[in-house]
Amino acid sequence: MESGTGTAVTGEPCITGEPPIIGDDRRRIRHVYDYLVSRSDADAVSDVLPPGAPPEMVEAVTANCTVDHAGCLVFPSATDAVRTYLEEQGLRPAKPFASSIVRDRLAARYDVRDDRLKAGCLDVKIIHGQLPGNSSRGIEVLSVAPGDELDASALRDERSAQHENHVAVRLTDPARLEELRRALTRPGGPRPDGGGYNPAQGEDGITVLHFRSEGSTPMGWPRRLEIIAPGRHTEALLRHLRPPEPEPGHKPEQERDGDRRLLRRLTGAWGVQAIRVMVDLGIPDHLAERPLTCKELAVRTGVDADRLNRLLRALCHPWIGALTPTGDAFALTGLGRRLTSAAPDSMRHIAQLYGGLFYQTFGELAGAITDGAQPFVTVFGQKPFEYFGDHPRERRLFARAMAEGAFFPDVAAAVDLSGARTVADIGGGNGELLAHLCDAYPGLEGALLERPEVIEAARDNLGARGHLDRCTLHPGSFTDGRDVPAGADVYVVARILHDWDDQTCLSILRAVRDAAARDSTLLIIERPLPDDPGDASVSTLWDLNMLVNNVGGRERTRDQYRRLLAEAGFQVVGEKPLRLDVSVTIATPAR
Repeated sequence: MESGTGTAVTGEPCITGEPPIIGDDRRRIRHVYDYLVSRSDADAVSDVLPPGAPPEMVEAVTANCTVDHAGCLVFPSATDAVRTYLEEQGLRPAKPFASSIVRDRLAARYDVRDDRLKAGCLDVKIIHGQLPGNSSRGIEVLSVAPGDELDASALRDERSAQHENHVAVRLTDPARLEELRRALTRPGGPRPDGGGYNPAQGEDGITVLHFRSEGSTPMGWPRRLEIIAPGRHTEALLRHLRPPEPEPGHKPEQERDGDRRLLRRLTGAWGVQAIRVMVDLGIPDHLAERPLTCKELAVRTGVDADRLNRLLRALCHPWIGALTPTGDAFALTGLGRRLTSAAPDSMRHIAQLYGGLFYQTFGELAGAITDGAQPFVTVFGQKPFEYFGDHPRERRLFARAMAEGAFFPDVAAAVDLSGARTVADIGGGNGELLAHLCDAYPGLEGALLERPEVIEAARDNLGARGHLDRCTLHPGSFTDGRDVPAGADVYVVARILHDWDDQTCLSILRAVRDAAARDSTLLIIERPLPDDPGDASVSTLWDLNMLVNNVGGRERTRDQYRRLLAEAGFQVVGEKPLRLDVSVTIATPAR
C-alpha cells in the first residue's frame, strides 16, 4: 500500500501507484482492502455486532453466512476512475450498477429534494472489485458522481463519519433469512437500519437487510452489517423495515434517545470505576471457567454479598456490558473476558490504570485548560516519568498497561519483516512488541533500548517468552545517539513520540538517523490526529489524555509527523493502518 522499495520492510503488495482519484478516496479503499485480507469471518462479524453480543448471535451469522465484501463511499473526480483504479491494483471490478438504497439514504441524511432526485441527481453507482486469487471476498465501492447535489458540509460529514462503511455477509441458504433476522433482533443485538430489494443483482435479484450497532469497529468505521440473500424475500424485508412499536408513556424515540445518550456520557465515570473494581476483586478470573452466583463470588472475593450483587447487576447493564445474567448466576461477556489475566488480548491493567491514576488526574482537567496547569503534577507532585521512577508498583502497572496495546500482534501482519535480520525497538517498554515480532519471525534478532529502571521488566518478559537469547538490552537514553543500537535493519519507535515536545522528538529521530544504515527502515507507530475534529478517531481523546497525563506530549497529525521526519533526515514511503486508529508510518533515510 504505497510502500517503498529497496527496504527491509514493505506493506501489502497490492494497492500502489497514483490513480486519478483523490488521496482520501485511495486511503479509504486501501483500508477496506487491508481489512478484508486480515480478518476472519468470525472477527469481521464480531466487529460489526454490538460489543458483548451473545455468542449465539455471532454464531447464528457465521454458521449461515460468509463474508462477501466490505464497502466504503468515495467521491471521485469521475466515476470510471474508480473502476480503472481497481483494475490497476489487480482487483477484478464488475460492471457498475445503480444503488437506489444508498441514494435514498444519502438523500434522507442531507435533505435532498425529491424533484432533484427525479431529475437524476445523486447518481450513486456500486462497483464490486474481487480480490486477487481465488478469494470469494471483494471490495464494494459506492461512488457518488462529482457535484451531485451534496454540498461541502455534507461531503465533510461523509468523509468524517464514514456512514456507509460496512461489512456484508451472504447467506448460504437464503431460506433461512427470516430465522437469521429474528436472531439478530433479540435483546443485545443490532438495530434494523433499512434495506431493500435489488433486481439487478443475479438471476432473481437480491434482498438486503442492513443492521447497525452503537460505537465503532476497531478500524473506526460504524458498526454496520449487511445481510445479502439471493432472491426476493418480501415478508422478511417488510418485517425488517417495520418501525418498532412505541412504548406507552415514553417520550418520542428521538427525544428519548437523546436523553439516554447524554446520560450515558455523564455516567461514564461510574462505569470506569465499576470495571476497575471488578478487576481489582479478580471477578473476571473467578468467572473465566464458568458462571458463578453472587454468593459464590462473595465467598471467593471476601466481600458482602448484597453490596457485591449491586456491582454485578451494574456490570450487566448494556452501558457497561462486562457481565451477562445466566439464570441466577453471572457470566463474562466477550468484553468481560478481555479483563481476565489469561486473555491473550487482556486489558485488565489498562482498566486499573485508567480507573486509578488517570481517573484522579482527569479530575484536574479544568486547571489544564484554564490555567495551563499540569494535572499529573498537581495530583502527584511529580512529572509522570519521575513519579514512576520513584514508585515501582505504579511503574509496573503503567508498563503492563502500555504493553496491552491491542495493536501489537497486528504489526507483524501489517509489515513484512522477512527481509530483515535485526530490529531495534527504541523505547520498547517491557519488550512486548519486540516479543510479538520475534514470535512471528523466528530468524529475527532484536535489540531494545529503554531507561535503566524499565530494562529489567523487558528482561523478565523476553525471558518468559523464550526470546532473551535473541535480544540484546540497551539501558540508556532515546535522545543520545551513542545509546541507540547501530546498523539495525529496522528501527521501531512505537507510541514514544507522542510523549514529547517537537524538539525532543527531533532529538530522538536524529539519534535513530545517526545510528541507522543507508538501507535501514524506520517504523513510527502512533495514533495520528485526523484533520477534521469531527472525525470518529479515538486519537482526539488521547490528545486530551496527553494534556492531562503528560508534560509536553501530544498527538499529532500525519502532516506534523511527516515534517518531523523530514527535518530529522527521513522520507516517508508508506503507511499501514492498525486497529484502534493506530497506524505504522514507514520511513527510510533521505538520500
